[in-house]
Amino acid sequence: MDIVPTRSAAPVSPGDLAERLRTRRRCALGASGSAAVVVAVLVSAAATSSHLGAPACWPWLLTGLQVTALWAAGGPRWWGWLLGASVQPPWIAYALVTDQLGFVPGCLVSGSVQALSFLRSVRPEEES
Repeated sequence: MDIVPTRSAAPVSPGDLAERLRTRRRCALGASGSAAVVVAVLVSAAATSSHLGAPACWPWLLTGLQVTALWAAGGPRWWGWLLGASVQPPWIAYALVTDQLGFVPGCLVSGSVQALSFLRSVRPEEES
């Protein structure tokens, strides 16, 4: 007797799989566009800087987005990885504006890991 329940996958037709991939691509484009808007707002907000050279809201907003991404990816919601990767360029901009260059390597590694995890999550599952 199995103690651990197993999940049996229902067969997926090629049409259903193609539609799933199209839906994920549309959502990915929407999420990327949203991230671009956030970056534009943050960069334009840099004109009113704090003592660090950036608005005081930047780290709060970026941390909120990063925590949301981690929550979503752990959900597992496929878009969580995309959101996490898209938050890294604004963190790099923050690091450059505030002269905190120690953020840059971590952001590059984090963005790479999250982008690869996103790509892995949208690939069709291999049948065993």
